[in-house]
Amino acid sequence: MLLLLGPTDVGKTTLALWLLERAKEAHLLDLDPGQGSLPGTFTLFRYREGSLTPVRRALVGALSPVGVEAKALVAALRLARLIPRGSPAIGDTDGLLDPSYRLLQVDALAPAEVLVLGSEALYRALSWRQDLRVRLAKPLPEARRKTAAERRRNRLERLLLHFREARPRALPLEVPGEAGRLYGLLDAEGFFLAYGKLLAWEGGEGLFLTPHAGEVARLEATRLSLPTPALPG
Repeated sequence: MLLLLGPTDVGKTTLALWLLERAKEAHLLDLDPGQGSLPGTFTLFRYREGSLTPVRRALVGALSPVGVEAKALVAALRLARLIPRGSPAIGDTDGLLDPSYRLLQVDALAPAEVLVLGSEALYRALSWRQDLRVRLAKPLPEARRKTAAERRRNRLERLLLHFREARPRALPLEVPGEAGRLYGLLDAEGFFLAYGKLLAWEGGEGLFLTPHAGEVARLEATRLSLPTPALPG
């Protein structure tokens, strides 16, 4: 695996997609819970013939690994273990520059190479390890800095797309929850199925708006701070 690290808006995702096109068939590990494919999650994609197909998702439940570092590390590792042996893979991360977290992430994923874009400080924090192959690169020229408003809009658009075909359904919920909070619906292996927006709670049962109609093994409350009133329901 090639793991891409660096601050926000230096071109990590652009580079990842360019490398996938060159590989023609590979896996993409989306490790950006804030600006990735679905806010609050990590996703493993299979890339083939110009298209990305989700393989599995893992719930992080937050827009940043900060405060949920252990959960984020385990989620990344569980998805990475699903990558077939010998398959080219690229890990695309968020912009967190905390060297302690990044070193733990590198140790957990054991990438063949780490490419740090646009952060000499992070490069120095990792490159002292002789057992790691770490390189430093400049930000891509075409990288553009997004405003905070653009980031919020991007997250909301992805959530709205996720809820596009959502329908109300009742699910067991022992502990009362806050109306409007997003819950992760998990399968029997602990992987993410879909989000559910809690509409109401009564007597150990929650009424959720969710695009998932199948079996649910567990509900897990998230800490997403998103404008959920914009969602259906």
